[in-house]
Amino acid sequence: MVRDISSKYLTHVADKLIRMTTNLDGHLSLTFIDVFHLKFKERDMLESVLKFWRGREGTKFDASKCWDFRLRKHLGTRYDAIPNVFDWDCSITLHDRKATQINSREYAHWRHHGNAFELRETNYNTINRSLASGRVFKNSAGDKGVYWGYWGDIICSPYLSFGIDTSEYPELSRRVNGKHAYSATTISEVNIRKIFWQLLNQQQCPISIAAPFLETSTTEDDGQVPGEKYECQQDNSLANNNEFISTQTTDKLINGDAKFPLDVANTFKMKFLPLNSFLDLPTRYRSLFLKDDDSPSSEINRFRIVYIGNSLVHLLSDLHSREMKRKNLNAKSQDTETSKENLQTIKDETEVRKENGLGSDLLGTEFSFTDLLEDEALLIVESVLYIVEIRAEQVKAYCEHVKQMAYDLDFEVSKEINPLEDHHLYFRFKRKSSSSSL
Repeated sequence: MVRDISSKYLTHVADKLIRMTTNLDGHLSLTFIDVFHLKFKERDMLESVLKFWRGREGTKFDASKCWDFRLRKHLGTRYDAIPNVFDWDCSITLHDRKATQINSREYAHWRHHGNAFELRETNYNTINRSLASGRVFKNSAGDKGVYWGYWGDIICSPYLSFGIDTSEYPELSRRVNGKHAYSATTISEVNIRKIFWQLLNQQQCPISIAAPFLETSTTEDDGQVPGEKYECQQDNSLANNNEFISTQTTDKLINGDAKFPLDVANTFKMKFLPLNSFLDLPTRYRSLFLKDDDSPSSEINRFRIVYIGNSLVHLLSDLHSREMKRKNLNAKSQDTETSKENLQTIKDETEVRKENGLGSDLLGTEFSFTDLLEDEALLIVESVLYIVEIRAEQVKAYCEHVKQMAYDLDFEVSKEINPLEDHHLYFRFKRKSSSSSL
């Protein structure tokens, strides 16, 4: 649920996004967003979702009913055990995995009703249509139909995104009588306010803006009851994960030795590619990385950081399989003599290349995914640590599996993996001397 003014704003933004998505000339596109490479089918699907957000077609969306339906489907017979199920998931699972900032009460409220981050004393009486999306189902007759509903997260909670990181403001992890003084909702508000202020002003956000209540609440005389013991501790795993990526850059920003870019919107461009396009980056979408499209051996723009979510980690294995097939096919082609008795074999191998998407002319230049990576490129893989239904043994097995898949692609562990503490896994690319380079 959202406020009325938020619902009106969503309608206004949906209209702009529809015009941007359906525009083919490019004059309505944002400078830092590029949807040109999306397929027309995907654009139509995106337009359909945005029109549903706008809510002018009279389509009803009962978010509470959709949430309760998914909740009953997920819990089954455990539905009658609410709220004990939610309390167990938070107090036992999430807290044991270092997400102690999440309060059991706010977590249970979100799990039961789907409402989070109620920051104001106001009426949240309008359904948040931005949570709705369509999903294709088959009925008993085998006919397909699109059903609108909520198909997002109902287990992990939205507090994990910004509500457990206190590395910028360690005071937020202060404890009173063994319990956190600030909940994940407050921490999320502080972190998001800091990000927005930095984007707007291009400088470090002062604590008086991000968390004005900390300037007075951390003093000894501020409402302290005699005998109370205040504990202030910082989550080391979260701090290490954040400091690991850009320690030197952060130090420069804090010390004033570096400045934010003057125009954030023109410092990057986000290009949306079709679904399942990751494996085709070295072939079909190679032109996106070439600085000079006319020359197949021209200098390329390489990846410095590759981020993969836990639901798409299988792409690493698929990528390795495709790389091995490419190398084997190229090796066989070089060793095979072009004689009459081998012509049929060559034709069969060509068909295999086409079936696997490897029949592109770009393969003649020995262009692979590793050629898109800079030396010492960073691979970040999301862990399954905060998925409460996955046990500790499964988390460890997942980390080992990811480690092996990364090793197969010439990545090495850059930060020692602690499966039950690390929410992300970090690897560095080590280019072998035998690897092809452009």
